[in-house]
Amino acid sequence: MGADELDQESFVLAADDPYLSALIGTIEEPAGSTNAAQARRLTIAWWERHGTGPSCTELLQAMFAGIVWDEAIEDPGRTLPERDEQVELLQRWLISYWTLLGAIAFTPGRDDIVRPGHLHLDSTDDRTKTT
Repeated sequence: MGADELDQESFVLAADDPYLSALIGTIEEPAGSTNAAQARRLTIAWWERHGTGPSCTELLQAMFAGIVWDEAIEDPGRTLPERDEQVELLQRWLISYWTLLGAIAFTPGRDDIVRPGHLHLDSTDDRTKTT
C-alpha cells in the first residue's frame, strides 16, 4: 500500500477544527492555569453564596459570562445542531481538564455539582501550584 492511498482527511479536519482551536486556546499556558484557578475561585464563591456547588453548566456560564459560543467560534461548515454538540464537547473537556489539574472536583455520571479542588495560588506570585 502506497502513502498516496492513505486517507488523512480526518487528521486535517481535527487539526483545523475551530472548536479544538478554542479548547487549546483556553487551556494553553499561561492562561490555562489562570482559567483553572478562576474556575476554582468561582466554585468556592458559589459554595459560600449557596451552600452547595454549581452545576457544570452554571460554572461554565460564570466562567464565560457574556460569551455566545456560536458567535465566538466561527464554523459555517457545521449545522446548528452539530455546532451545539461541539460546544457541549468542548465544555466537557474543560471540566475534565480542570478536574485533572485539581482546580475542581467533579465525577461525570456521579456528581451533579462541582466542588472546589486542591489548586491554590501561591501568595508570593500569580503562578499556580498544587498541594
